[in-house]
Amino acid sequence: MRTSTLLVLTSTLALIASTSAFARPDTRQMSCLEARSVVQRAGGIVLSTGARTYDRFVAGLQFCQPYERLMSRWVPTKDQKRCFIGYSCEPGYNSGEGPFGSDIFD
Repeated sequence: MRTSTLLVLTSTLALIASTSAFARPDTRQMSCLEARSVVQRAGGIVLSTGARTYDRFVAGLQFCQPYERLMSRWVPTKDQKRCFIGYSCEPGYNSGEGPFGSDIFD
């Protein structure tokens, strides 16, 4: 009986540890400077910005695909409602167009 209790306890602790390892850092739990520093250090990172919202933030264009462009991003942090923490990579073309603009073969 003692061995099965130990096994259940060990399994539970392992599950809790593995679940928290996948938790995204939350900008609402950081100061503006801390959130900006996390993005700068990582280069590209997924951060939670709300209870059910998250996004990928990047430090510069080198962390985007060649056809993407940078969009400035502001997020809520512990000390500011709108904190500039970096950028997101967005498609560099309008909807209905290809990655190089309007159809060049017309």
